[in-house]
Amino acid sequence: MTSHVLMAGCGDLGTAVGLRLLRRGWAVTGLRRQPSASGALATLRLDLADPADMRLPSTDVVVMSLTADGRTAADYERTYRQGLRGLRRTLGDQQPRLVFVSSTSVIGPYDGQRVTEETPPAPSTETSEVLLAAEQDARDLFEHVVVIRPAGIYGPGRTRTIERIRRGDPVDHMLMTNRIHRDDLAEILVTLVESTDPPELLHATDGAPARQAEVAAFIAERLGVPTPPDNGDGSPRGKTIDASALRSLPTNPPLRYPSFREGYAELISSAAQDSDG
Repeated sequence: MTSHVLMAGCGDLGTAVGLRLLRRGWAVTGLRRQPSASGALATLRLDLADPADMRLPSTDVVVMSLTADGRTAADYERTYRQGLRGLRRTLGDQQPRLVFVSSTSVIGPYDGQRVTEETPPAPSTETSEVLLAAEQDARDLFEHVVVIRPAGIYGPGRTRTIERIRRGDPVDHMLMTNRIHRDDLAEILVTLVESTDPPELLHATDGAPARQAEVAAFIAERLGVPTPPDNGDGSPRGKTIDASALRSLPTNPPLRYPSFREGYAELISSAAQDSDG
């Protein structure tokens, strides 16, 4: 019998995961606040924060990868915490596996330190505090929960860093950064959906943390522009996220983009080809 997955949040990441699962034989239904124009996946229009008396079809797994409408704590509260409560109501008595996409921002800055899934979270912003509370909500509301915390997601349509460097915006050269390409993150989420014994918590990062100066210099060289000036105070900042748990997943394929170099080189090359075409 075909297994069914609900993509609660069917934007860029949710669609990428859903299409991969569809190709692997899953029945996939996307949940969106607004109707989809692409038609890539079958979707239901549903605002999880205000679901009224909607009831969702029988499902085996829910992947919750939402994006808040704004950047305030209230926006995050509505999207994540109210959304989780709405999801629980719309599922009725069902107890599917929930794969909840959070963020490594909940760990906190931990300046200069290496962090793992065992590191106590210490969120430093109101929005990351809401995300951490939402992780606990997920565990309180569902019996089978996997929390995945991606590092900074980049990839097609996520080129803010490239554009900042193209403009020459100053960056903190000593800031340690961690990231994951959108396509690699989608593959990791597929692995967690299909795993018979997934971890309860996983950090999704390429395992190649780098100072922002190194990233900026690489991108600037590819763009043919000067490396942006330093706006930091010269002190080491930022955490180094250990990727050992991710690498230990038995069915996880090797990352297509094991560091920022492969990912950003491809993005810049693709953009140049598009402009020439």
